[in-house]
Amino acid sequence: MVIESAVDKNALPFIKHVESMSQLIDNAVATTRRILTGLRPTILDDFGILAALEWQAAQFQKRTGIECVVNCVCARSEDCAKELDKPRSIALFRIFQEALTNVAKHSGASRVEIEFLRSDEEIVMSIIDNGRGMAKNRTDASIPYGILGMSERVDRLGGQISLDTPPGGGFTVTVILPLPANEEEET
Repeated sequence: MVIESAVDKNALPFIKHVESMSQLIDNAVATTRRILTGLRPTILDDFGILAALEWQAAQFQKRTGIECVVNCVCARSEDCAKELDKPRSIALFRIFQEALTNVAKHSGASRVEIEFLRSDEEIVMSIIDNGRGMAKNRTDASIPYGILGMSERVDRLGGQISLDTPPGGGFTVTVILPLPANEEEET
């Protein structure tokens, strides 16, 4: 290194320490950027909710090894191209993130499928995993904070959320959000 040849040999440990600190700072900046992107990825603003869901699914699959597939069905093909207002987009994205976090932490699943359905009146998003499900005997006090947060987001937008563990196993989170009757209501 050029610095090492121009500096007194006694200063080399100090230089190594500064280089190590510089590397730690670079790593901290990279980690912060990754966290911020995860909190609100620019893809949500730039390309919309479907692209953001697909991106998050791919990131989740890469990080966890759990297969993650997004399916979109629209009443009319042009409905899929329509963008949602920000409150609905953000709520759906956050709910999706929380559901995937729960799949990774608790389900033991090998696959998760996301069904995104859009009509003129509503959005329906279901996150379905093939894991062990949630105990049926849970009380309201034992419901995890993440699920409570999902419920609060849905309530704020006048929607509904259901949680289901079918007899064969797995777990499904279904969110139904009403769409505004016209674009003036979307702001």
